[in-house]
Amino acid sequence: MFVAFSAVVAGTLLVVNRVLFRVRVARRLNLAAGGLGMTKLERKLSERSADIRGVVGRILAVLGGLLPLGEDDRQKIVVALQRAGYRSSNTVAVVLGCKAACLLAGLLAGLIVLSPLVPGLLGWGAGLVGGLLFGAILNLVPELVVMRLAASRTHRIHTALADAFDLLIVCLESGLTFERALQRTVADLKSFQPDLANELRQASLDMSVHGRTREDALGRLATRLDSREFRDLATTVSQSERHGTPLTESLRKLASSVRVQAIASMQARLARLPVLLILPTLAFVLPGIMVIVGGPAFVRLVQSLEEFGK
Repeated sequence: MFVAFSAVVAGTLLVVNRVLFRVRVARRLNLAAGGLGMTKLERKLSERSADIRGVVGRILAVLGGLLPLGEDDRQKIVVALQRAGYRSSNTVAVVLGCKAACLLAGLLAGLIVLSPLVPGLLGWGAGLVGGLLFGAILNLVPELVVMRLAASRTHRIHTALADAFDLLIVCLESGLTFERALQRTVADLKSFQPDLANELRQASLDMSVHGRTREDALGRLATRLDSREFRDLATTVSQSERHGTPLTESLRKLASSVRVQAIASMQARLARLPVLLILPTLAFVLPGIMVIVGGPAFVRLVQSLEEFGK
């Protein structure tokens, strides 16, 4: 019952999000052609989708409260969600709710599938044990998904660092202060690198709104993303502010270092390709070659054996 309800809700959300995407594209085309504002259909679909997400979020939050989890594991999920770009207060509860739902789904699947295979109470015991094992495996899926999203977003951020440093250098050389240069860089990056722009915007807010120093704000950014490049940026900015050295030259060297590291990483991945292609070659190419080379000899051997048997 719960699995069917979850499947229906997930399918509804996918359909609504797909329709919303098409409506947004149509609205942008309408605005480009001189049209006005949001359509009634888009407003209704947005409200309905928000209501559904709210209901599902509350259900998952209740389920997440029933799942016992240690503080270290919870903090690990919090850090992964921050790196994935989810900083809302209820995201941890939603992830824990998904973990609890997967555990219940695995338990129900084990009871439904394994219990009829063994008669009597032993069947219920086998179904319960199998369901718990399957649920424990499914319980890891939401956390793995969050980790994957965090790794993918971190990779996208690191690929755009060199461009961000170049924009920051141009803004600094034009006479802007570091805070204004960072805000201008965020505005320019927002259109094609929104993930990095959001992280830099958070650092800018830490400096301008929360009153943190440049070193502290950039250090928090480096800790949030676990990035050595941002730690180097924080150190560079701090040393430039402390000793009065030119910041643009240091940033130019840092951008060059980031590009060299990116090229080295790409070369390392390319060097792995021959090793990774061995298994597909053995699985798909070698059998065909064996048939072409050894096929006639095998046919000739069979014919010779038949003639010898006569």
